[in-house]
Amino acid sequence: MIIRLLIFFACLTAALHCFSQVLPAPGAKLNYTQVMFDYKKVKGAPLYLVRVEEIEDSISPADENCSFEQTDPATATLITGLEFGRKYRWQYAGIKPGQEPEWNGPYNFEITQDTLIDKNIMTLEVSVNDSTANAGGLIVNDCTHTIVDRNGKMVWYLTNINWKFNIPKATLQTDILPTNRVSVNKPNEAGPRFEVKPAIYDLRVTPFGTITCLEETNANPLDSMGNIRPVERNLNCRVLWTPPKGGRVSGNMSEYYNHDFKHLPNGHYMVLGNENWRKIPAYHDTAAFKKKYPQTQYINGRLYGRVEFGTVIEYDKKGKVVWSWNGEHYFDSDALSPVFYNHKMDVRLMPHVNAFGTDRKNEFVYVGFRDISRIIKIEKATGKVVDSWGGKTLTAGNPQHAVLFHQQHDANILDNGNIAVFNNNDYPGHDSVPSAIVFSQQATDTGYVVWNYNFDLDKRTRRLSRTGGNVDVLKNGNYLVCLGNLDKMVELTPDKKIVWQAEIKPNRKRTFSYFHRLYRAHYISSLYPCYFCFQTDNDTVSKRSPKFNIRLFNKGSEPDAYNVKVSTATGQPLLQFSTDTLQPNRSDMIPFIAVKRLHRHEKLIVTVTSQTNPDFERRSSVWVGK
Repeated sequence: MIIRLLIFFACLTAALHCFSQVLPAPGAKLNYTQVMFDYKKVKGAPLYLVRVEEIEDSISPADENCSFEQTDPATATLITGLEFGRKYRWQYAGIKPGQEPEWNGPYNFEITQDTLIDKNIMTLEVSVNDSTANAGGLIVNDCTHTIVDRNGKMVWYLTNINWKFNIPKATLQTDILPTNRVSVNKPNEAGPRFEVKPAIYDLRVTPFGTITCLEETNANPLDSMGNIRPVERNLNCRVLWTPPKGGRVSGNMSEYYNHDFKHLPNGHYMVLGNENWRKIPAYHDTAAFKKKYPQTQYINGRLYGRVEFGTVIEYDKKGKVVWSWNGEHYFDSDALSPVFYNHKMDVRLMPHVNAFGTDRKNEFVYVGFRDISRIIKIEKATGKVVDSWGGKTLTAGNPQHAVLFHQQHDANILDNGNIAVFNNNDYPGHDSVPSAIVFSQQATDTGYVVWNYNFDLDKRTRRLSRTGGNVDVLKNGNYLVCLGNLDKMVELTPDKKIVWQAEIKPNRKRTFSYFHRLYRAHYISSLYPCYFCFQTDNDTVSKRSPKFNIRLFNKGSEPDAYNVKVSTATGQPLLQFSTDTLQPNRSDMIPFIAVKRLHRHEKLIVTVTSQTNPDFERRSSVWVGK
């Protein structure tokens, strides 16, 4: 019993000191220039002053010393405009009326330089930036592994990665990537291609303020597609979550993760996978075998046949599979590896899963198949396909509703229930125009296209947009469209006016071309969509009148609501409720009055938790005096 009590109080003390340190911590090395400064409460101070100064021996010294001063009533404040390759010192003071500030600090930190930017391999050029009409905020792209502002200036980059730089021996006009996606080099490129490994796909900032992506790892012996893993990191790129190893759902050595990975609002993780290889029975009919498995290989003495059944896997935080779906149950089971024919070329096609989306209640999952131009709707409770959209085929499971997209990417389910896709419109050997399409799934007009935009570029350029791409709807109603391999990102108003446009370009002065591809791009309001702090107006209250106020600050860039609990040190609850939604950069005052008689020297624990991110919790204490 004594040991359990000691463990309890040790855990309690650790929790109370979770945010008692200053951030950035002394000696911190950051990979971003939007920095949230978090500091201790100063008793009796209604206002705080934060001062940041550049240290003279910075890695990339500026022409003049750069300093920032900012006041804030909260114990956290966001400062932007810092620079990569610079060293800084910072300090803070509580401002009390009629008194000189008492400074805390200074604390030193530095912002490191990105390897890719330092090598000057590529640039992001912004050609249109209508700040009065676009949504502002930041743009995340997986091609450069960075987050940029609307001027194209980098504010964050992916670090803690063992980057490898190499120039392949052969430079081909068209190459098959490890993920079976085709990337076409830009015409008239001269010299060898410069590759950066590992490749990163579907980089995004979650509403929780974490970073997720699909990251290339060491190749799996079964298939090169087995070398992709989903990863969640914090802002400093420390790994927070990866799925367990092995192929529990696929039945293979790997789940063959690919294309799409999301941290769901309920805290779970969902990712696409594949069943790519199937063990062949010891005795089989040769003719039927060749029809079902045109591609085979021996692995560890066992014969495997090539299939491609897309899978969707949902994990909880501990890595346990809580739901999954296998495309085998939807496609023609007699074929095992379903056959779709291009009648002009008489070639075999796989369905090739490449996107998924979920509804807001997490009751349905929408899965996109590129090579058969189809999106299906799966009811999670039963695993049945209840609806589908896309082009017509001659196979079982035809779409119920025709929508004119072809070889599409993305399957983004919008707040109003509409579905957004990037229509690559890729017909091999034929010219075609890519487009962004938003269509309805309402029972009255399902399949009806409510918005679309044709990217009628010149013939040479638009053929580069054959793979990748996505469509996001922003909070101002605009559309952010990634054009995939074309390496362009565009923000459009509902009336189709371009209000922001950027393109990733290799450095023309280099003697080699950088082999890169833009797969997806996403919007985020800031590096801190979810962030808060709070403070009590008193650290000690009287036994007879244990009243104090809790002032809560939303320092994130998105609205949030909070769960507030006041309890005794032994865990007895005194007050517990949820707040209304608090807008960014707003505060709320919450009064506390004890409903039970408190004892002298009793400690009260105030706990506040974000409803957006239940793992984000802060604690503080108030003592009861005489």
